[in-house]
Amino acid sequence: MKKYIQLFAFVFIATIVSAQTKLTQGVAHFDITYPTLTKEMKQMESMLPKTLTAYFKKEHSRLEMPMAMGTTVTIGDNTKKEVTVLMDMMGSKFAIHQTADDIKKKEEELRRKDMFPQFNITYSKETKVIAGYKCKKAIVDYTMGGKSERLECYYTEDLPKILGSNDNPAFKDIDGFLMEYNISQSGMKMVIKAKSVESKNVDDVLFIIPSDYPVMSQEEATELMMNGKGGDK
Repeated sequence: MKKYIQLFAFVFIATIVSAQTKLTQGVAHFDITYPTLTKEMKQMESMLPKTLTAYFKKEHSRLEMPMAMGTTVTIGDNTKKEVTVLMDMMGSKFAIHQTADDIKKKEEELRRKDMFPQFNITYSKETKVIAGYKCKKAIVDYTMGGKSERLECYYTEDLPKILGSNDNPAFKDIDGFLMEYNISQSGMKMVIKAKSVESKNVDDVLFIIPSDYPVMSQEEATELMMNGKGGDK
């Protein structure tokens, strides 16, 4: 179960807000489904996250993903090119802070170890409307560990780009707001799809890092979760 917690914990760890487009602030609500759960994970389906909420305001973003064991919040600052993931799991709180340099160094390290795939993006002519927005389709092919993988996404250019994943950076070059996409790891496929987008004023307090979350590196956080521990309250 711990490896799946890590997936949820870091799936949005490299979230970066890019250039603003038409709507500069608001909130998007997503549903999360699992079409290929293993027998083991089927028994724990009730513990898996079912929703994701994304707040955005100019250069700032905040993603909230509740699950049975706690909540993961990702706060991104496009001006500073920084991302902070707030983990509140089983009563323990801690924050993982990464700069753009941190993310780049990690990627370079994986490339040296031949553990970073080459992503090939194919832009389709297919479109569909999701939550009232016309979305374009993109297909991402890559090879990892000798196994070929294919991911699909639908994105709109009418909202600011805010989503990308350090664990799976396949979508970082997609120039738009991801409205539907899938992520696969350890035999489990997550499908994240927007169900509504609201234009509303977003309070700046949502983008402030709380003082009661001790900051640590991604490696330290992973070790703590593997050992079943968390930070101090």
